[in-house]
Amino acid sequence: MAIAFAGTAPFGAAILRGLLDGPGDGRPGRDIALVFSQPDRPAGRGKKLSSPPVAELARERGLRLIQPDRLHSEELLALYAELGITTFVVAAFGQMVREPLLSDFLMINVHGSLLPEYRGAAPVERVIMDGRDETGVDIMQMEAGLDTGGVAVEARVPIHLDDDAGSVFAKLEVAGTLALFDALDAADAGTLTFTPQPSEGATYAHKITAVDRMLDPARTSRQLHDQVRALSPHVGAWLNVDGARLGLWRTAIVTDAPTSVDRTPGAVWHDNQRLLIGTADGALDVLELQPPGKRRMVAADWLRGLRMPLERATAPEQPQASS
Repeated sequence: MAIAFAGTAPFGAAILRGLLDGPGDGRPGRDIALVFSQPDRPAGRGKKLSSPPVAELARERGLRLIQPDRLHSEELLALYAELGITTFVVAAFGQMVREPLLSDFLMINVHGSLLPEYRGAAPVERVIMDGRDETGVDIMQMEAGLDTGGVAVEARVPIHLDDDAGSVFAKLEVAGTLALFDALDAADAGTLTFTPQPSEGATYAHKITAVDRMLDPARTSRQLHDQVRALSPHVGAWLNVDGARLGLWRTAIVTDAPTSVDRTPGAVWHDNQRLLIGTADGALDVLELQPPGKRRMVAADWLRGLRMPLERATAPEQPQASS
């Protein structure tokens, strides 16, 4: 089969790399005739034009790359016929795929959840935020609905309490590449089938917003810890400490707090080594943080440079809805 690949985000780049290099079990990599990624966009404080990870990898490997606004233009349809494309593999692409592609090609999506749960844009972050101890990757058939197509191959991975989004993505990249090769091998053999998703139990993983990043000390220690690790190492969570915005990147649930620690929600206790935030049911140990305008650092390093004690942590005010 002649394969076209469509992806944008780092997870998509990892799946593309696995397709090219092979899944690590002795099976060879696949030839990719065409790669699609989102257009380059301004990023960072300087708004410098930046390429998505999939586009960067495609250029690095010398693959034919197109960054269109849509995949179903007349010019692209003619190109698919010219190249003999039969199959599209899609992973973290971020664009809707429409007809006639859905009907005319084998359209396979690598989705990072156990469907029908966590359909949508942020399945990995949301499953960690919800405190789940397992997730997985599904190789599914694309259709008009959002992540509603039948599933061909499913692989499960555990989520441990010390996992963050980065480590869970790493597990899914390995499991997803193996599962994808199983699906492609079945397609080669003419035995690929898709099982319809259950009609019950579907949930939607909404895109991460600014509100999702705001920590509220009135929540439990486990809820706050799950929120921090769900947004690390790429997005970041934060709360107000004495009115200043403090980013939190790594935390632990406190089990050994000194008896002198005030455990009321939002209370702050610290010495030269530890920074503890009171929560609804105990305290949260801040291990890695980011002060305003500075880099990430170990909390103990920041505490040693403090000139005055800290008093109170509060939830940031939520942005007002526009009228």
